Amino acid sequence: MYIKQLLFTGEVRDEFPFGFPFLKELETVTFDCPVSFITGENGSGKSTILETIADLLGLNMEGGSKNNRFVTHQTHAALGEECRLIRYPSYPKDAYFYRAESYYNLVSELDELQVSDELFERKLHTFSRGESLKELIKYRFFGKGIYLLDEPETGLSVASQLELIVLIDELVKQESQLIICTHSPILLLYPQAKLFELNQGHIREVEKEEAQIFKDWEMIMHRKDSFIRQLLREEE
Repeated sequence: MYIKQLLFTGEVRDEFPFGFPFLKELETVTFDCPVSFITGENGSGKSTILETIADLLGLNMEGGSKNNRFVTHQTHAALGEECRLIRYPSYPKDAYFYRAESYYNLVSELDELQVSDELFERKLHTFSRGESLKELIKYRFFGKGIYLLDEPETGLSVASQLELIVLIDELVKQESQLIICTHSPILLLYPQAKLFELNQGHIREVEKEEAQIFKDWEMIMHRKDSFIRQLLREEE
């Protein structure tokens, strides 16, 4: 375990990203499991939390390690200026930030620097998106590290998400810590993980069965066609 808490040391105010109400509750959020998931609606602040941790670790904001320094478009939130990390005594030997929305830019950087040829024996752009992510985790995540994954399920089939669970478990066995933002109920099935949910301006620990994402999928899959017909009628 490497990261224990993310603390917000400023004041909640109107401008982005300092207006998220959950910032007042960060001191009660403790990462005390090797795998922690963060779920919540779009715009709830999940990615902002992960981005802030990456910033405080000195990782590249568009993804990668401390060695990646490319900037395609400066969009990241400056929340790190008013936050700090509380750490466990152990120091990670590796750290990496995967960010779904800028993953193409990271792959381009790795290919251009010929890192892909060394690690994967071919350009990452020659893989599909899902295949390239699995290659990245298999051969670049070295273990004994802290790994931040922002919506890693993007572009992954169900089978690939199950394979990702296996890769996550292998990293845990290699004394790694992972903090993962996700909309995938499949990834949440990973055992003995801690789940935090951002909902109505609050961040709280929940059991996976209590999470809104589980309730929504259960309702949709149970009602199937009748739910969609009702939805479309409501849209008319």
